[in-house]
Parts: sequence; structure tokens; C-alpha cells
Amino acid sequence: MVSALDGDVTLGALHHRGDLTVLDGVRIQTPRGTTIVADSVSYRATGESWEFTPAGLRVTVPRATLDASDAPSIVAAAHDLGIERATIHLRNAGVDLLTESGTKAVEIAGIDGDVHAGRRLLYALTGTIVDDLAPLGASTFSAQSAVTGGRAVQTFSAAELPLSGIGALLGGGGIAFHGGVAHDVLATDDGRFGATMRIEGLTVDFGTTSIADVRGSLTIVPDGLGSAGLDATLMPAGIPLALTGEVHDVRDPLLGSRDLGMIAAMIERIGVQPNLRWSNVETTAPGIVYGQYAMTTADVPHVVQLLAIDPHEPTLHFDTALADDHVISTGARTTDLGLRTHAVAGVNGDYFDIGRTYEPQGLLIRSGALVHGPTDHEALIFDRANHPTFARFGFHGTAVDGARTYPVSLFNSWPTRESAVITPDYGKTLPAAPGVSFVALEPLAGTTYRVTSVQPVLAPLPVTFGLGISDELHEPLPRVGDTIDLHYALDPSVAGAFAGIGSGPLLLHDGAWYEDKHAPAPDERDVQWPVVAFGVLGDGTQVLVAVDGRHPERSIGMTRPEFAQLLQRFGVTDAMALDSGGSVTMVARSPGAHDVTLHNVPSDNSYERYVSDALLVYSSAPEGTIVTAPRPHVEPSPVAK
Repeated sequence: MVSALDGDVTLGALHHRGDLTVLDGVRIQTPRGTTIVADSVSYRATGESWEFTPAGLRVTVPRATLDASDAPSIVAAAHDLGIERATIHLRNAGVDLLTESGTKAVEIAGIDGDVHAGRRLLYALTGTIVDDLAPLGASTFSAQSAVTGGRAVQTFSAAELPLSGIGALLGGGGIAFHGGVAHDVLATDDGRFGATMRIEGLTVDFGTTSIADVRGSLTIVPDGLGSAGLDATLMPAGIPLALTGEVHDVRDPLLGSRDLGMIAAMIERIGVQPNLRWSNVETTAPGIVYGQYAMTTADVPHVVQLLAIDPHEPTLHFDTALADDHVISTGARTTDLGLRTHAVAGVNGDYFDIGRTYEPQGLLIRSGALVHGPTDHEALIFDRANHPTFARFGFHGTAVDGARTYPVSLFNSWPTRESAVITPDYGKTLPAAPGVSFVALEPLAGTTYRVTSVQPVLAPLPVTFGLGISDELHEPLPRVGDTIDLHYALDPSVAGAFAGIGSGPLLLHDGAWYEDKHAPAPDERDVQWPVVAFGVLGDGTQVLVAVDGRHPERSIGMTRPEFAQLLQRFGVTDAMALDSGGSVTMVARSPGAHDVTLHNVPSDNSYERYVSDALLVYSSAPEGTIVTAPRPHVEPSPVAK
């Protein structure tokens, strides 16, 4: 037994009393910090079994101490000098659970029952739990194990448990728990641990914000926890907060949870906003948390939606989706784009030719492939590691046909005054464009192509890969059979570019307001209406933020400078706006749902507008297992002024 413990053993004395062998002053110290102390240990050997009776037994492990007030009796059966079976009779034993500072947080007292150790660990115990940090009286519990269907099943139940002391044991990372009671606690372990309870009156502090009177159901699984609905009061604002969702990275409370930290950070971001009216927070996927709240500034109501994204979460990536999978389309709702591509969250994308061709105004990269070239507006590109680059990207290229060189200035944009690269992503039909000829190309190797046809576009043509060349170049056209070397690139280049979207204006740069001289729709700068943006916080967290507008009783909207100030309060350092007005849409997958749903209220009579494209987030992580049905979101009635 000593070698198995891998520790130091000291004995005060050894003597015999009749058929008993008595060891006094037994102390065992292990390298891992476990200390076992017994005033004396007497044992009696009978055949192949021993009966041990340790007196004054105390076992201290990191953050817990077991103290058997009445000496437990341990009956063991020997087999080849090892212990094959043992029975421990506990009478009035106790366990103290300690905080990291050594303060006793929870006392488990009066433990009575038997523990049988053999091929299976079987026990039947009862006792009481006392919260030493906020005494609420003793709560009784029962714990037992049994074999059912050849499998050992362990069960713990208690009518109620005080949570202050337990919260002190789980606290860390700037999060602290106070007060509260868990009712109807039931925990089982049949090879996979699970516990359910109903929380009431809990207070949780994080940073400068706290939530009080937390109440609702809670489920705990081996790697995490979740709830189909917790309600609380967000302090110090004193407004209602609804919490829904689950996290699955809580394998060790002492090491902390990234996703719980993201939830806490979201509540902190909301909690510091002025004149709050209501709020709700939910998980979307590992590494994504959604928040929504209502506030009033200068007697103007606003409703804000916020998605916080951890770019380092390996199961997440950004991409874009395009209506009809073509540059020229009939448009699509952001929700439909999310559903079709199985996204978990996202927002509408670029400005576009509304109601006509739905061609996006600027850059679009989808799954690593350029789909539409940039204009002189700001754009955003993500590499394969989710790192964003903000820039006014240019596009340049050349098509070399022997001694002739054609400058290439457009990509999937038609018509052209120079040369434009056209791919099947453009659409099904190339519109008529007098003064422009289309040179169809077939790939040979690398950047080399063969000309298969050359014809003026006097009538619509089926789209194939090739070049549109304008007569304004005053160059002879390529001939069928010619070999063309085609090169084009974005400037600046982004290594590993995977997703990109153009729009603008740029709102923030290095934490300061940025007056974008190339902003699209410059007349919208000082108009309060729906707005949406992508931003990066100082700690690297990425956010998608939308503010509803054009609903006087609910949310007016914001000017671009007002929107930038809001983003600054979140801690955003760099941000770019996307298409605003009736196009503003945020979608996310709610806990318990399989697909994304609309999470804001668009301004076009509350209906989603058909848009050209969307910036979306995708997750390869398994869907949640705790919350099985979405919680309906009900906004409180507007507060009367």
C-alpha cells in the first residue's frame, strides 16, 4: 500500500494489545499534496481478512479534508498480499471543502453508511451539507450506487443545496458566485455523468457587472453545463436579462472556460450601456455568443444585436454566400443564404444594385475564389485563420496575346471600357453591350488559355469563361486559336485569402473615428437608420453588430458617427460598416435549433429584404445536446417616457 501511494510514511509507535496490532501516530504524505493522518490504527487478522479501525482519521487533499469523528471500521479481504475487497463502515464522518485560500466553503457532515470496494464500488450514504459562507441550515442528501443491467449506476439527490460555498469553489477568472439555492438536485453517473436542478436567488459577479436573482433550470454534463432558460436581473441597471444555451469546455472549473468567459464578457458589454430597458444573451456555437438589448439615449430608443466571435476557435470559419450563386441574381434573404449554406450566424453583406441585377457593389471572395472585383470602397478579407484585413483593394491584370497586351481592370463586372475577366460565377447570360467583344477561353496549363471564339456582344450571350474587351482600347482583337497568358491579382494581396466582402465605410481605425472619404451612400452619414458592421476588439475578439431602425416606438437607428461611438464602448478598435437601411439583417442559430433564424427586426415592415450577398460564420462543432428546443424570445413592452 505504501509503494502504491508513492509517499513518505512515518509511525509514532507499534505495539500489541491482545490479538490487535496497534500503530500510533500514522502519517502518510504524498508528492501530490495528499496527507493521511491517524491518531492510531488497530487491525486484527482473521484468516485471509483484516479489520482496520483507524482512530482520529483525517485525510487532506488539495481543497478538501475528510475527518472521521467516529473511527470508521474497514474490513478487508487479502489476496496475494493485496486488497481484493474492502468494506468501510462510516459513522458520523465529515468532509470539509476548501477554497483556494484555504477557507472552509462547504461542510459535508454526519456521513453514515457503508462503502464496499471490490470489482465494483458500491455504497449507500446519507448526510447533511452546510454552506459555511452563507449558512442556510443543513440540507440532507443521499448517495448510493447499484448495479443495473450489468452496469454500475451512481445517484446523488437532495431536495435543496445552498450555493454560496459551492460557488466559491467554482469561482475564478474574475467570476464570483453568491447566495442562491439549488432545488430538486438529481445527479446520476452510469458511465456518463449528468445532473439537473432548479436554481433560485443566485448572484454572479464579473468585472463591474453582476446578475442577481438568477432562476431557472440548469443541466450539468461531464464537459459543461447549460439551460433552456435562466432569468435574472442585470445590475446595476436593474433590468431583465434572459440567458439560454450551453457550453462544453468546462472540463476543469479551476482552469476556466473560454465560452463561459465569453458569456460573462457579453453581459459586461451590455451592462455598461446607458439607460438599459431589457437584454438577453444566448450561445450560438463554441466560440460564438449572441447578445441583444434595448436602451434609450437622449429619449431615442435603440435595439442592438451583437455577435461575439473567437477567431481562434478551430471549428469556426468565415465565408460569404451569394444569391443564386451568381453575381447577377434575383436576390435572396440573408436567412435563406444562411440556411442554404448551413451557417450558424451572420449578417447581410455589400451594397448592391437593388431591385435590378442585384450585382454587389464591391469585392466578393467565396471559399478562397474571387467572385467579384473590388471598387474604390473599403473591403474586408479573412484568411484561412480568420484573420481580417481592412483595405481599399485594387484589382489589376494583363492578358498577353503575343505582342499585344490588354489591361484587365474588372472581374465579373459588365460592361467594360478596357478588359474584364468573366467567369461562370457572373450569371447565366451576358447582357448585350455594343462596342464590347467577348473572347471565350479554354484553360491549357497554369495561366495559359486558348481562344475558342471571338464575337461582338450585340445580343445576350450564354456565360462562359473569357475576356470582355472594349473597342475603346483601340487594339486588334485576339484570334481563334491564339494563346493568351492571363494574370490578375488584388492589391494589396492577402496570403491565404478565403472570404472577402466589400462595402464600407470604414468607421474606426486604431480605436478612433475614421472619416471615410470614399464611403458609399455618403448622404447616409448623418441619418439615423438601421446600421450593421464588422469590428475587432483590442483582445482580438471579433464582433458583428446591428442596430435596428425606422421603428419609432422600438428602435430609431443611428448615424454613422453614433454607431462608431457605440462600437468604441464595446472596445472595438477597427470596424467597417456593411450595407445599411432595410438590408440590415442578423441571423443566428438559437440554442436547441438546427438552423439560423432572424434575430433582429428589419425596417421594411419587419420583413427581410432580398439582398445580393451575406457575410456568414460556419461551425464544424457538434450541435448542442442540453437545450433541445429554442426558447421563444419575447421583448418586454416599450418603457413609457
